[in-house]
Amino acid sequence: MRAILVDDESLALMDLQRQLGKIGGIEIVGMFQNAEDALGKIGDIKPDVAFLDIEMPEISGLEAAERFHKLDDGIEIVFVTAYEDYAIKAFELAALDYVLKPINSDRLIRTVERLKRRASIPTGEAEEEAPAATVSCFQRLNIEYGKGEPFSWRTVRAQELFAYMVYKRNQPVRKDILLELLWPNSDYKKAYTQLYTTVYQIRKSLESAGLSIRLTNSGSDYYLDLGDNRCDVHDWENDRLSLPELTPDTAEEHMRWLRAYKGDYLSENNYSWAENERQRLRDMWYNHAIEVEEMRKVSGYPKESLELYGLMETWFPYTEEVYFLAMKYYAANGDAGAAKLKYDQLCSMLEEEYGIQPSITVRQWRDSL
Repeated sequence: MRAILVDDESLALMDLQRQLGKIGGIEIVGMFQNAEDALGKIGDIKPDVAFLDIEMPEISGLEAAERFHKLDDGIEIVFVTAYEDYAIKAFELAALDYVLKPINSDRLIRTVERLKRRASIPTGEAEEEAPAATVSCFQRLNIEYGKGEPFSWRTVRAQELFAYMVYKRNQPVRKDILLELLWPNSDYKKAYTQLYTTVYQIRKSLESAGLSIRLTNSGSDYYLDLGDNRCDVHDWENDRLSLPELTPDTAEEHMRWLRAYKGDYLSENNYSWAENERQRLRDMWYNHAIEVEEMRKVSGYPKESLELYGLMETWFPYTEEVYFLAMKYYAANGDAGAAKLKYDQLCSMLEEEYGIQPSITVRQWRDSL
């Protein structure tokens, strides 16, 4: 395994070189006392791992790690530093390990063993074995990835942060926005620590599940790359754009799209930031359902609307218009009894939920039966 060592202290570089030489299995292909020189040589020497000091002048080890990954995201990073305070930030940057100075030889041996285990996994095989996953956002957040056990979230905050990044998929999201969203009442330093810890938890959970979903860091932003994995809500919305023009002959295709709606967006998770998206998707479904209902009515296919009314009542159980449409359907098909029963159900719902009666339009229609 090819390694570079970067530390502004020459004695520290020599000590690390000596200890790695005793352990074996690591070929040191470059030693640098500043990160700028190391960055300039990456393309030529192509290391597998970079051992980086953190406290360095001009370019810190943390910044250097970010820039190394932009040049080659396959480079493993091991931080070697005298300061424990950087540990969470280091893991947030997806470092493989974090070794404290003065370096303990047994601790360094464990780091080298981790590097060897990582290197023994062929990249191509790992990618082929990564299961295709579907991120489900209908009703509640879940990741379906072909295994019997459900995907495990380490904390509630990790689950919510991932949900928000899925919502903002393929867009950079500033860290300060995430701090305000998830830790609005924490002091700045503590909130940042919680953010870095939560990002690390998400990455470890995705890695443990063998998924190819990537949550990446670029300075002040985070970015979620779903890769070839899917999001059910996103697919459902895209399918709407590919539907043919609504006609009596294509109505069944439109009904299949309406049936594919599996519940309100993240409704069980009850995230306040998701409310606008939840309402937007509900409106999209409802407005299209009304279009399908109107087309069938004017085209002389009213009987096919019964299933649609059932779906509308399932997803909009507290909407007067849904009951009224069903009432008019039953009356048009000669079943006044069913129409009156639906009216009674409407009265009960409005009284229980809102303490009101049906609108005067609906009452007058009922009296005219």
